[in-house]
Parts: sequence; structure tokens; C-alpha cells
Amino acid sequence: FFYFIYIIFHDIRRNSKHGKCENCNENNTQPAWCLTCDPDIIAQGWTSRNKDVDDCIRKFQLRANKYEDAIEWIPFDGLFDVKEIGKGGFGSVYSATWLDGIRNIDHNKNRARETSSTVALKTLSSTKENNFDFLKEFKNHVQCINWGSKLKIYGLTQNTETNEYLMVLQYADKGNLHKFLKTSFRELKWELKLKQLKEISYDLYQIHRAGYVHADFHSGNILQNQYSEKNIQSYVADLGLSKKKDEQKLNDEIYGVMPYVAPEVLLGGKFTQAADIYSFGVIMAEMSTGKRPFDEQEFGAKLAVRICKGERPEFAPGTPEFYVELAKKCMDSDPQKRPSAWDVYYKISVWFEDKNKIRGQFLDADKVIKTLPINSPSHPDHMYTSKLISTKLILNAIKEVDSTQIKLDISK
Repeated sequence: FFYFIYIIFHDIRRNSKHGKCENCNENNTQPAWCLTCDPDIIAQGWTSRNKDVDDCIRKFQLRANKYEDAIEWIPFDGLFDVKEIGKGGFGSVYSATWLDGIRNIDHNKNRARETSSTVALKTLSSTKENNFDFLKEFKNHVQCINWGSKLKIYGLTQNTETNEYLMVLQYADKGNLHKFLKTSFRELKWELKLKQLKEISYDLYQIHRAGYVHADFHSGNILQNQYSEKNIQSYVADLGLSKKKDEQKLNDEIYGVMPYVAPEVLLGGKFTQAADIYSFGVIMAEMSTGKRPFDEQEFGAKLAVRICKGERPEFAPGTPEFYVELAKKCMDSDPQKRPSAWDVYYKISVWFEDKNKIRGQFLDADKVIKTLPINSPSHPDHMYTSKLISTKLILNAIKEVDSTQIKLDISK
């Protein structure tokens, strides 16, 4: 029924500027795209030889609103020069050249392809956390894109040697946010960092608006792509551990990067959208210092206890006080007191657009950055990939700390 209403709505939006549909001879609903005919056409004439994969791709093909957004099954023999460029907690990421290339609309409003496009490939892993549904990450990404999330997903493929399924997605030439900060921090102006935070918070808002919790939100899962000298775009990526906000459950074990995990989650509580906001606050601190949180501390029960007792990442000297205040609100121990993703996006947007007093405080902070010492990271990169965390061990450690404190108080 709802899809029928969707078709009628887009039927009203037919426009002669978009050209004529070759099948029904009506005006297209988008450039070179007829919503009534084209989704059915692209859903035919191919197969992955896996019914679940075929059904999943076709489901999204039938909902494609534009030619450029149509998801595809991409044969692996059409991908060349495959190179591993990263490894996470649940899989690897590769760069590749896609011979057919990314769909686009040319200046004459005709269908075209950006032949020999550079794309990224990400392995789709099944884990205890996602109930062995290896398509979950792909489904969640596409659903969020339908709501406005920016990272492009082009389709699925299967490595013919390993039989692994891979998601084919937009290649980000500047890598993840941590890598970007690590290599460019001293040269970065606050104006660019605010732009990045604005884009990240907006992407997170779209994920939340789609009804999802990211549940693995850290600087390694934020990608950077440079379109021109002055245009670097940030994207929230890696929805492998994401969940619908209403399908949460309490867990004795979770997956995550401990310094970014909200205290209530470390204590066995549910992953919520407010927990994502906590992680965003940690990222704000990281943008201030250029250093990953708690880099000099061991990631174990002792650190978890300190986080649950209120310890938070530091900020660089000279960071505007209102910026620190917002980050601390995001990292409030009470999830109910944290702002929403939209509130964060709105506030950062106001800062970004301001050309007077607020801008002056960030310009002053830019001068301080150049005087900060550059410290080599204490932990290797693999420490900041998602790992199993035992909330039961953390709860036991807190009980021991509280018990010791009570004994000390009594002895006084």
C-alpha cells in the first residue's frame, strides 16, 4: 500500500525536463529515470547465484528513486587492482578499480558511467553480535542512505577465490578521521574541523532519523574524501554493529573501542542513540587535541571503571569554552541529559556560520595549536578497532573498587 502511494507521489513529480521514458512514453520522474518502469527493469537479467543476496539487492532496486542511486550486483571479474588498505575488528577494506564504473547523469541528462572508477570493498562478516546476518551492514547502510546519509553504496560482489561477500562503496581518498588528524593536525584550522564536525553530526542525525543506533562510533569509522583543495567531505561509515533502536537487549559482552563507549553501555546497559552522542563528544575532544582518547592508558577494567566514575578525555589548551561545554554535555554520565544529534548539528552549524565573536575565539585557538607538542601515539592502530568487552568483568571491578572505598572510609 505504502509503495503504491510512493509511486503516485512521484508520478505527480513527472517533468518534461527529465526526458521521456522509453517504456511508458511518459515524462520521467528524475533525469533519465522513470520510477514506474525502471526499477522493475534493473531488477531483472542478473543473479548472484545466492537467493538471499538476490532478494536483498532486488528489494532496494525496486525502491530506487534515481538512476545514480540504483544498487547493483557487481561481478568480481569486473574489479581490478584489488589492494588491502585497512583492517578492522570484523573484516578488511580494499581499494579496487571498477571497470564498468559508477553511475551518473551527464550534462545532456543522459545515463552515463564513470568508467574505471576507484571504489572501496569491505568484507561482510557474520558475528555473534549481528546474528550471523552477513547482509545486515549492507542493509543498514542502504536504509540510512535512503534517509539522507551521505556515504555512497554501489552494490555487492563476491570474491571468487575466497567466496567472501563484499560491499562496494565510495572510496575515501583521505582515509579515516584519525589518520587525517594524525598526518595533518598542526596544519588544520578550526574552520575545517567545524565543517567536519558539522558533516559528521548531520550524518549521525540521518542515521538516527532512520531509526538506527550506530553502536560503534569512533574516529576510525569516519571517512574523509577530498574533492578539491578546499573541499574535504566527512562520512560516517561502518554500520556493521548498528541496530534498530527498538531491537536492543542487555549484554554481558559487547563489541566496541572502549574509550568511545558510553559508561552505561560499559555497565551492561543498552546501546542507544544517546550512547552514539557520547561517542561524538569523545570525537570532539579528539578534534581538539589531535590525539586519540586515553592513548596512554591500558584498555582494561581499570580504564572502564574510571570512565564509569566520570573520567573523560582532555581538551587542548585554548579550546573555546563553549566548545568544551557542548562536548562535555555529549559525554554526560546521564544519557537523558545528552543533546540529540540534531541539537549538536544545529549548534555546530551556528558556530561554523558565525563570522564575528565565535569565529574570533576559534582563530585564537588556531594560534595555540601551532605551539602544542607533537606526541607519538602510545597505542598501535589495532588497539582502536572494535573488540569484545566484558561488561560483567567491569561490573565486578566497580564492586571491588566500591568495596575497597567503603573499607577505607570505615578505617578512618
